[in-house]
Amino acid sequence: MSKKYEALVIFAASVPDDGVDKAIDRFASELEALGASIESKEALGRRPFARTLGKHDAGLYAAVRFDAEPDAIAKMRERFRLYEETYRIQFRTRNLRIEAAKAKDDARRAAFKASLEAKAAAEAAAAQAAAEAERDAQ
Repeated sequence: MSKKYEALVIFAASVPDDGVDKAIDRFASELEALGASIESKEALGRRPFARTLGKHDAGLYAAVRFDAEPDAIAKMRERFRLYEETYRIQFRTRNLRIEAAKAKDDARRAAFKASLEAKAAAEAAAAQAAAEAERDAQ
């Protein structure tokens, strides 16, 4: 039974900024080779570490969402441990109920923001119409 996962990948700082997309694509293609289906890939940018880890003080972060079999995660960890460009990888299962609740909350917030903007636009139009009516009356 396939589960939904999210991988947070930290690439070594030696990877050039323009090579991050290639590294993410390579990571995603390796996941697909192990039987995963990719939902989304996102480069999160270069971020400094809280403290120096070995010789590294920063890394290039990326998030990849995918579906895979639970036993494939161990294989993925072993395979990516061999790559020089990947510094750290964290796999976690996604809680779909929490994601659905967040999406619903985001939609509610967007609707509320849109109603506030519409109300402000209507008030501005009414104020402009009142000003024009006052000008015409003089």
